[in-house]
Amino acid sequence: MKLNFDIGQYGAVMAFYAVLTYLLFPVIAYFLFGKTLEAAGNGFIVGSVVSVILWKVYGYGLVKGA
Repeated sequence: MKLNFDIGQYGAVMAFYAVLTYLLFPVIAYFLFGKTLEAAGNGFIVGSVVSVILWKVYGYGLVKGA
């Protein structure tokens, strides 16, 4: 079966987005906006939106162009 993209590049891009969404944004929001579970949850939401935007703007091209 022939893939139209580089699976290694795809994995690296997805790992970056996972760290961004599940770790970086929630931790930053937790410490900046009150050290509450709500702040961390809001960071997760913002991180998710940023990840989707980055995927549409850059990530798809990185994976497809590899």
